[in-house]
Amino acid sequence: MVKKKGPAVRIRKKNAEETRKKLVGMGLMDKMRFPMQRGEHVYLPVVGGEEAEEKLSGSGLEIVRVELEAREIRKNFRQKLIELLGEEHAKGVLSSYDIVGDIVIVDIPRELEGKKTEIGEILLESEARAKVVLQKAGGREGEFRITKLAHLAGEKRTETTYSENGVRMNLDVGKVYFSPRLSHERKRLCELVKDGEKVLVPFAGVGPFALEIGKFSPCAHVVGIELNPDAVRYFEGNIRLNKLKNVEAILGDARAVVKERFVGWADRIAMPLPKDAHEFLDVAFLAAKPGCIVHFYSFVDVENGFTQARGFVEEAARKAGRKIEFVFAREVRPYSASKMQVVIDFKID
Repeated sequence: MVKKKGPAVRIRKKNAEETRKKLVGMGLMDKMRFPMQRGEHVYLPVVGGEEAEEKLSGSGLEIVRVELEAREIRKNFRQKLIELLGEEHAKGVLSSYDIVGDIVIVDIPRELEGKKTEIGEILLESEARAKVVLQKAGGREGEFRITKLAHLAGEKRTETTYSENGVRMNLDVGKVYFSPRLSHERKRLCELVKDGEKVLVPFAGVGPFALEIGKFSPCAHVVGIELNPDAVRYFEGNIRLNKLKNVEAILGDARAVVKERFVGWADRIAMPLPKDAHEFLDVAFLAAKPGCIVHFYSFVDVENGFTQARGFVEEAARKAGRKIEFVFAREVRPYSASKMQVVIDFKID
């Protein structure tokens, strides 16, 4: 414990909070030392200097000099990265990491591979929630679009618990696709769903859209379809974890499951497929009853991206012989210098 001597206001404990607020308002509290209680008195650290002494001299407060515990000056992640990598390289790393529960997942450019251990340790030390740091070790691979991960720092595991919009989710980032960057979209949809709606979520993953909609709208009937068995196992466990009676998880191919059970069933459809969602728009048109609202997420070019996304929907509508009405569009997030993710909401008649 490091102590630092300096001026402090000595005040009786019962008056300490009122005095602290007064000192804060005067701009005189010393933020680099901790207050201390000793017996019936509290010592509130104040800044030194002639101006401070002048203000305190007429305050009627008892000023003493005392040793108080000093606050540790901790550099934040950004400062440490800049020191290690330089500002330009640091910006790239800062924009490319996610926190899922207590796991940090970072994308480190190839030219910084030699610094990956230091980057991992800095993240582990700087992020209060972090107990594990993993590095993206490749692109999304395989049928289930899973990112290959390598351990950088902290505990050696890939399973965690993630909380969002009042819902807890267990998941394994090494076995399932999950993006915390769609949290604001999940909240938006929760606020749109009406009581009694039948909501379909193909490509449901571990259930974030379905679970949050089900939690927010207990009178809605929510069905999530997912092809990845590991994701469905977690999805089913998350339904139990959140004690939801109105959410159903189905293992299977979305196109086949819809044809078998959900033709003309849905009042609302969320399509958070991480890639090539436009290739499954026929599934949405098959499942949609008249008046159904579809939330279509797509990765498109930065230039003319909304035109591109609307074109996908218009072509699918033409093939299905259905009329559509576009009701909402926004950029969800940038993806790269040339790509972005957008959402298009449209109504099917």
